Amino acid sequence: MSQIHSSAVIGAGAKLAEDVNIGPNCVIGSGVEIGSGCIFEPNVVVGKNVKIGKNNHFFSNCSIGGWPQILGMKDESKIGKLEIGDGNVIREQVTIHPSMHKDGLTKVGSNNLLMIGVHIGHDCVLEDMIVMSNYVQISGHCHIGKGVWLSGMVLLHQFITMGNWCYAAGMTGVNHDIPPFVIVSG
Repeated sequence: MSQIHSSAVIGAGAKLAEDVNIGPNCVIGSGVEIGSGCIFEPNVVVGKNVKIGKNNHFFSNCSIGGWPQILGMKDESKIGKLEIGDGNVIREQVTIHPSMHKDGLTKVGSNNLLMIGVHIGHDCVLEDMIVMSNYVQISGHCHIGKGVWLSGMVLLHQFITMGNWCYAAGMTGVNHDIPPFVIVSG
C-alpha cells in the first residue's frame, strides 16, 4: 500500500504503483508514472511526463524532470520526456532535465548512484551501473556508457561520449570523447 504524506501534491493523471512512498512536501507532476518500491524523501519535485521504473530512491531536494536550462526557451515551448530505469539511488539536490525537443528523450538506465548535487542535462543518455560522485556536472547531449565512474566535481562539455567502464579522477574537465576502459585526469 502506498504511503503518501498529507503535504505531498500529486498532479492529475499521475500513475503511482501501489507501494510507492512519497514523503512530506513532494510534488509529483501530471502524467508522471512511478513504478513499485520507489521512495521519495521530503521535498522531491518531479516534473510532468516523467517515467520512473521500480525500486528507485530519491533523497531530499531533488528536481527531476524540471525545465531544461536553455536560453531562448519560452513558457509555451514544448519539451520532451525523461525516463529513469530501476534500482537507482539519487541523492540530495540532484537535477535531471528532460529533452529540449518535444519528441526527444533524456534517459537514465538502472542501478546507478548519483551522489549529492549531480546535474544531468537535457538529452543525455546514461546507461547502467554508473557512479557519479558529488557535484558531477553533465552538459546536454552526453552519452555515458555502462559502468562509468566519475569522481567528485567532474565536468563534461556538451555532446561528449564516455565509453563503457571509463574512470575520471576528481575535478577533471572533459571536452572530448573518451574511449572505453580509459582513465582520465586533469
